[in-house]
Amino acid sequence: MQSGVRALANLLLLEHDFRRAPKTEHLARLVVDRLSRFTSYDCAVFWTVSRGKSFQQAFISGVGDEPDGKAMRKWGVKLSKWLAKAMAKTKQPMLIDPDTIEDKVFDLWPETVPLNGLAVPVKNPKGEILGGVVLLREAPWTQSFRVMMDQMAEAVGYSLRALALGMHGRRPSKGRWITLILVVLLTAGSFFVPMPVNIDVKAELAVGNGNIPGISAPRGPAQIDLMIPVQDSLALKPGTRLQARFQGEDYKLIVERVTPWYAALFADRRVRTRLLDAPDGLAPPGLESVTVSNTTTPLPFYLLRGPWRSIREAVGIK
Repeated sequence: MQSGVRALANLLLLEHDFRRAPKTEHLARLVVDRLSRFTSYDCAVFWTVSRGKSFQQAFISGVGDEPDGKAMRKWGVKLSKWLAKAMAKTKQPMLIDPDTIEDKVFDLWPETVPLNGLAVPVKNPKGEILGGVVLLREAPWTQSFRVMMDQMAEAVGYSLRALALGMHGRRPSKGRWITLILVVLLTAGSFFVPMPVNIDVKAELAVGNGNIPGISAPRGPAQIDLMIPVQDSLALKPGTRLQARFQGEDYKLIVERVTPWYAALFADRRVRTRLLDAPDGLAPPGLESVTVSNTTTPLPFYLLRGPWRSIREAVGIK
């Protein structure tokens, strides 16, 4: 009982270390060299694969890049490729004994390594094979140990997936945080920078109620409806005074009502204006477009006027 509790505690500590592994190589060394904290084995091999079956790397306990470890590394690669291919189909743990070992792997088997072992696949949360672990020893494997090995492989799978996504091993940089904060502040502040725009917009005289016979003339005082693209009119609001030019004559208008900007992202924003001043005191007899000046739009919208206009044209909005 005490040994089982101790093994479980060591496994939990290992999982804690797995989550802090900065690289795959570091994680692999934790697996092959430190699993001895919760079980005994003579040799451990950890390998990784890509896309479920293409072999990538193999790591062997106690064996590094030293020249005299070349034979062991060659055996570890052969063993890993064989097991990766075998478990790609079943995705289940498998017992290893002299009768099941492939001949070309058996021929390279080191004399100091037992011919019995337990291989466990390492899978990501979606169940895809990312690699595997094999522990080799003469002693049999208990059911409780197999359960802990499955738990260990699951933790390794999560860590491998996190490493692939760049989530593990990251250390927060103060410089990056400061840069991010400055970018956010500058972006937010840019919305308070007004940019003057002069725009040619569609316009029409606002007429009275067409349901009343004989009443079709503009209301008094004359009202003009302007259809302005939202990227050119975000700053418009009731009470805003505009200058408009039509056929060489200047008119002064005041905004009475404006369609909400979010309701006109892909359509023109209807702006109801009232005539304040005209050369002859009268509204134009008829009009289709006017040039509006002295209006503003926030800097980000000003910079995006061209792209947004292209998007509107692409979806058929002129």
